[in-house]
Amino acid sequence: MPLIGRLYRAVRAHLREVTWTALLTALALHVALCWALLALAGERELVGWDAFPYYYMTTATTIGYGDLSPSTTAGRFVVALLLMPVAIALLASVLGKGSATAVGFWKRHQGGEMSYHEMSGHTVLVGWRGRESARLVQLLLADTETDDEGIVLVAERGVEGLEQNPLKDQVRFIAVDSYADCDQYARAAVARAGRVIVHTGSDAQSLAAVFAVMAAGGSDAGFRGHVVAHFDGEAAASLVRSHYPQVECTRPLDVDVIARAAQDAGSSLVANEWLTTGGPTQFSLRVPDDAPALSAGKLAAAFRRHAGLWVGYRERDAATPVLNPADECTVAAGAQLYYLADRRIDSRHFGWPSLAVG
Repeated sequence: MPLIGRLYRAVRAHLREVTWTALLTALALHVALCWALLALAGERELVGWDAFPYYYMTTATTIGYGDLSPSTTAGRFVVALLLMPVAIALLASVLGKGSATAVGFWKRHQGGEMSYHEMSGHTVLVGWRGRESARLVQLLLADTETDDEGIVLVAERGVEGLEQNPLKDQVRFIAVDSYADCDQYARAAVARAGRVIVHTGSDAQSLAAVFAVMAAGGSDAGFRGHVVAHFDGEAAASLVRSHYPQVECTRPLDVDVIARAAQDAGSSLVANEWLTTGGPTQFSLRVPDDAPALSAGKLAAAFRRHAGLWVGYRERDAATPVLNPADECTVAAGAQLYYLADRRIDSRHFGWPSLAVG
């Protein structure tokens, strides 16, 4: 009796919620019952393996071509009382539930309720600042190094009226209640991301987001994604550097650029030209982990051969880069090289062993 009771409650729950299991089971039972009754009624033309599915669907959709119809009295009663009304109702239920499922999936996708655990090597953008963020996405998409694996936008609900994906055709969207919620970043597969950009509306939000991202990424377990965080003030940036020196913190450069332009005419124009996508642009290139110790002089010559200008390098986990290094300097494997060029240089074009010291 307990088993029968549990079975009854399960069936009742499926029927009450009109689940796919209940709906498809009812459809299968109805098809089987109609076929059996028509066979007993002697409707041989209707119960053939090629004729019955066709007849059932044309009847359920109310198309009724008329090329097949019951020829016996019993068959007509089966069709009129059982097949036609129930088949139409079941098909309408299937179509309605299918449409509701599709609409629900679309709403969850656009409303930021989805998860993207399968992604890897992608870009995660934390924060939404309207036009600034839209421009940032455009710059990321313009570089094939950062758009091949896709971009996931993580933003707090209600930020600037943000309730749905603001860039539906360009990014995936995840809505969170708080940037400090570590568990939510697992939905963006942040542990397998190639890069994470934190660019929220305030330093407090960015600070919380950085600590949550590093915790979700498993910084102590070898998280290798490059994290860039933007802060308006130095206090928050210094706090992040003290805990996570590998996080690259950026700050507004307006005052610095103004001072440099006043001291050295045209400096702002040069800086703007270096960093924009229209002219010579600053790129970086990582030295392979299995490369030998490299000569700075040979590296500079190699960049010139590829129409690039080597600016400097940063050793693995170093806080600051070394700019304009002397030719006798040695660059270790895993270092990040910075250079200016019209386009990104493929690291495969470098013969790393030939650039070794000695």
